Amino acid sequence: MRLKSHRLRMALAAAAGVGVGAALIGVPSAHAAAGCQVTYTVTNQWPGGFGTNVSVNNLGDPVNGWKLTWSFGGGQTISQLWNGSYTQSGAQVTVSDAGYNASIPTGGSTSFGFNGTLSGSANPVPTDFVLNGTPCTGTVTTSPSPSPSPSPSPSASVSPSASPSASPSVSPSVSPSASPSPSVSPSGNSTAWQDGKFVVDVPNVVRRSNIVLSKANTSSAQFVPLGNGTLGAPAWGGGGFTAQLNRNDTFPDRKSPGQVAIPGLSRLTGASDFKGYFDLYDGTLYESGGGMTLKAYVRADTSQLVVDVTGADPNSSQTAQVKLWSPRNPRAEASGSVATLSESWTDGGTWASGQTFGTMAGVSAGGRNVRASNPDSRTAQVSFQPNSDGSFRVIVVSPGWKGGNALTTATGLLGTDLTRGSADLAASTLSWWHDYWNSVGLIKITSGDGSGEYFENMRTLYLYAIAASNRDTLPGTQAGEANLFNVGQDTQPWYPAGYWFWNLRMMIQANLSAGAFSMNTPMFALYRTNLSNIAAWTAARYPGHEGICVPETMRFNGNGSWYSGNESCDSTIAPSYNSQTVTSGAEIGLWIWQTYLATDDRAFLSANYPVMRDSAKFLLSHAKAGSDGLLHTHSNAHETQWSINDPITDVAAMQALFPVTVQAAQTLGVDSDLVGRLQTAIPKIRPLPRTDFGQTQVLSPSSDSAGNDMLALSAQPTAAKHNVENLGLEPVWPYNLIGDSGNQSDLAKRTFSHRSYITETDWSFDALHAARLGLGNDMRTALIANVNKYQVFPNGFASWDPSKLTNPYLEQLGVTAAAVTEGLVQDYDGTLRIAPGWPSTWNADGTVYIQHKGKAHVQIRNGTLVTVAVEAGADGTITVRNPWPGQDVTVVNGGGTTVLANQTGATIAIPAQAGTSYLIQRASNPTTSLPYWPVGGSPATTAKHLGSRSIGL
Repeated sequence: MRLKSHRLRMALAAAAGVGVGAALIGVPSAHAAAGCQVTYTVTNQWPGGFGTNVSVNNLGDPVNGWKLTWSFGGGQTISQLWNGSYTQSGAQVTVSDAGYNASIPTGGSTSFGFNGTLSGSANPVPTDFVLNGTPCTGTVTTSPSPSPSPSPSPSASVSPSASPSASPSVSPSVSPSASPSPSVSPSGNSTAWQDGKFVVDVPNVVRRSNIVLSKANTSSAQFVPLGNGTLGAPAWGGGGFTAQLNRNDTFPDRKSPGQVAIPGLSRLTGASDFKGYFDLYDGTLYESGGGMTLKAYVRADTSQLVVDVTGADPNSSQTAQVKLWSPRNPRAEASGSVATLSESWTDGGTWASGQTFGTMAGVSAGGRNVRASNPDSRTAQVSFQPNSDGSFRVIVVSPGWKGGNALTTATGLLGTDLTRGSADLAASTLSWWHDYWNSVGLIKITSGDGSGEYFENMRTLYLYAIAASNRDTLPGTQAGEANLFNVGQDTQPWYPAGYWFWNLRMMIQANLSAGAFSMNTPMFALYRTNLSNIAAWTAARYPGHEGICVPETMRFNGNGSWYSGNESCDSTIAPSYNSQTVTSGAEIGLWIWQTYLATDDRAFLSANYPVMRDSAKFLLSHAKAGSDGLLHTHSNAHETQWSINDPITDVAAMQALFPVTVQAAQTLGVDSDLVGRLQTAIPKIRPLPRTDFGQTQVLSPSSDSAGNDMLALSAQPTAAKHNVENLGLEPVWPYNLIGDSGNQSDLAKRTFSHRSYITETDWSFDALHAARLGLGNDMRTALIANVNKYQVFPNGFASWDPSKLTNPYLEQLGVTAAAVTEGLVQDYDGTLRIAPGWPSTWNADGTVYIQHKGKAHVQIRNGTLVTVAVEAGADGTITVRNPWPGQDVTVVNGGGTTVLANQTGATIAIPAQAGTSYLIQRASNPTTSLPYWPVGGSPATTAKHLGSRSIGL
């Protein structure tokens, strides 16, 4: 998990290796007469300590291997340094390169960061920097910011001209309506269930969540998220039209291929009659104004950003550019009507992959007199005139790139697309998005105060965003960020080469419950394909253990490196945030099992089972029998408590993972020896740790009956806390050990009520835990509080630090999407629960995917269940908790035949057949007696508001 306490942010940011953020005031550069300049920035300061970033710019001959020296003037001492090595003797400091950053070309720069201690309150800035014996003699001053930006230290350095055959159209195709449909909405309750089907007007339900622009989105923070899952292009109306290209395969620093600018569209965005909207069903931005129209999208079938325009002055001169920025040094080329920027590099250094990565962008236009050029070394440009009817098209290509002939590649990717008809060019993209929306479970929410509609909008936006960013071979978000929608050039917080599983887990849940199973494929591939590398890391860093310790912060090539002193899964270093967090593999194993239960995909289970197996082996070898005969561990309680006894995350992981690994092995007919060892270990796993509400005492399960205890972070409840995780609720979710009823449910509800950290972070799981515990109104309260604190982008995205508007975060949308579906339907333990944690003031019409390829359809009106139906994806028994406890319930199949009658028990066992639907209804008020009305909607026409936040402009 990323380091995220507002109260602790100053100290934690330094401990996490924070660099200079966009909102910080940096130190003015020292212009060195002797060929170097140094920027020394105090990024944060707290009593007794400080954090600093140092950037070295080489103004002389190329450097290959460097040492920077200076003297502290206030008794400062370096305690931790990254991107280099250091020695300190008294006040004298020498920092040497780290190998991978040894070369600094003329005009290039490198940087490193460190944390230090203070002997008093003074923290004077050094002035005597010397690089390889050459003084850097400029003036250096500092202006530390009170709120550092969390990010790793900055990385070193950085078609044919024919006319389109048809004018683009700004209007989407007419939305199909549900059929059959009555002509007048019935008064009172109705049902969308008819002839064994739950009928939804998918296009218009999706379009309820369109992003409406009543004015031009001229700020980059107001971007619209265009993307196809591998290429992202957040677009805004600044300077006419601007979009930043982002790809997920530009490791290790996730560099952008460039920003696109079409200044001639200022006439449209500056018009008094401007209007626009982002159509989620089409995945397309539509705008109009000043007699012009725009249609922009990223094609679903190739790496193209397409901008189709009508209504331009045929005699005007237009340009379209792709630009990069210092210190990037691309190869700029132009020929005929195509201009390109390209560069490539090798991922080198210790624990690096050795792979080649790069960026490439090519631009051309459909219009008259198209001419390509490179106005400077970082710009690719085309100049042109619109067609005689005022239309023109700009296409920017940005494929995966490892080097080659950029002009040839760009020309090939453009093909004849500049001259194709607008509808023909967009057809494959519309088809992909329409098929996607028809395959996922939608949830429509209405409420008197508008909060339900707002969170419906956020969940639908999440489903769009995950499909627009997560179709690559590796996940499109590495630390909860929406990486493909970065608008800050190459600015990247945290560790762009590494993945935090804590900040991805909510997305796996949200995707599973929506039936968007393929959106989890990159996440499982990340760990499955790196299994041997993870094993090698474990053998080196956790000697004496079997299996794998999956690094919580894991580099894309499978090791736990980040910066020295905060490696993950590393028992050879001092305790730190991630060094002894050993349960990430167990949780991934549980998600593998949950995915198998949802899909019945034996091939998937077989391919991913080794992650389950080896994670279970690690925990088996990590746990030691105590004098009480139970198994005990000494590890981190994730990032919050370090190196303590019996962290609740270890206990929950073993309680959850060991039994399902046994089931998986037996399902596949493998590892009988491991099955035996796990079965022997399961009875020896100790109970979950307990404490009092003040978290000062060690209590036992015998204290539960008094109702004055809660789940503890560990067996050492008073141990120091380093982060803001409500780990006592991990057994509720994601470990699936405690729910809204049954054993330990009251204990977990007390834990929720007395949790330490409320709305502390944009990824806060408060709403998700509330939904699992059946606390629907608490779920709503938590969602509202979190949005009003962190959702600062009017497209639904959040920012961990609301003052930082260059790197949007996807994790809050993910928690919202997961919480809403868990509030409506749950079946994590094989018992289907209907509306277990739904807010009393929200009406709902929704579909949630359930185990064994099934679906559950639910409608709620004014707190009353109106429709409860399931579609079976496999033969077997579907166990449903009685939606109306104690009342007489009947079950009829899609043909109207009664399957079960006189059901009054706590659960109902439906003998299901694959492909058959079943309606569950009260005998006293059957759903079949209600008038039919499909789930419908109409496209959004205005922005939505919730407190201080909005979706749309």
